[in-house]
Amino acid sequence: MELTISNSKNIQTRAHLKTLAIHTGFWVLYVVSEYFANQMHRQLSANPQFFRTTLLSLPVMIIPTYFIALFAAPRYLKAKRWGLFLLCALAAAIFVLYGRIKWLALINYFESGDFYQVPVSKVLKNVIRDYAIIALGVCIYIIGDYRRQQQTNERLIKAKAEAEIQLLKGQLHPHFLFNSLNNIYSLALSRSEYTADSILKLTELLDYLVYRAGMEKVALNKEIELVENYIGLEELRYGSRLKVDLKRSVSNESLQVAPLILLPFAENCFKHGGIGKDGLFRVEINLEASDSRLLFLISNTKNHRKKNLHASGGVGLKNIRQRLELLYPGKYRLTIREEPETFKVELEIKFK
Repeated sequence: MELTISNSKNIQTRAHLKTLAIHTGFWVLYVVSEYFANQMHRQLSANPQFFRTTLLSLPVMIIPTYFIALFAAPRYLKAKRWGLFLLCALAAAIFVLYGRIKWLALINYFESGDFYQVPVSKVLKNVIRDYAIIALGVCIYIIGDYRRQQQTNERLIKAKAEAEIQLLKGQLHPHFLFNSLNNIYSLALSRSEYTADSILKLTELLDYLVYRAGMEKVALNKEIELVENYIGLEELRYGSRLKVDLKRSVSNESLQVAPLILLPFAENCFKHGGIGKDGLFRVEINLEASDSRLLFLISNTKNHRKKNLHASGGVGLKNIRQRLELLYPGKYRLTIREEPETFKVELEIKFK
């Protein structure tokens, strides 16, 4: 705990020092620009007087700049209270004009010992440039504030997306377990010799759900093993009536993908599909993957004895659509086609 607090303080200190350096750098650049802007009108011997005058006049620039940037802009400009903001801008302008005149008179008094009023016409040109500098400072602040707000919004959007992903995973887990336990229940009712094997496979599946499903990314080969284990569980239930043709062409099996991105398609095959007219339950899977793209095609024969839910998506496919939109926005294509005897699903994800 103490270490965490210490690190937090160090981060805050660095942030404050960075802000101070940026503000100091802005005003240093202002002084330098004033120096070069007036260099042709000034003798080299007058440089000390110029820097003294410029530095002593800085409060006339700094006060209205931060008044607009830190008070008027956040309080009135953001709230779209244009009238009050314009009044503040006008007050700042009057302050600069009046302050520049009085400040120059005071500086002249310190340098010559005589006090005389500086004519407005003499400082008006400089005052207009002062307004431009103040406006530039305010613009830089507003741009920085907008950037900070954008970063905050991006963090909120990311946090919301992560929360939604976790919620969708939470919905998927009981959905998957319900299907798996139904399979084991069917085997137990028929006193199948494969009941123990099915429980072992379910244990392997649960191991994945507990230790890998919560990760942001997993290796593709682990995701494929999950699908194969699930299909193996179904093969124990259907026996010779189930024919699975799984083809895979994966150039990089360590390719990182979101967990549970393929399993819902396999689940929906067995939940809504069934034995076709030839007396067999056929499932065909074709998986191709490279560093830049993943292509997953899966089809199953239709169960004509019950209403199919593939067309509307079911819980699993609605879930996966939402997750794909959150995880791979603009980088995926999901196509679901219903044909007279089969349902086909095609998923393409582009990684680059």
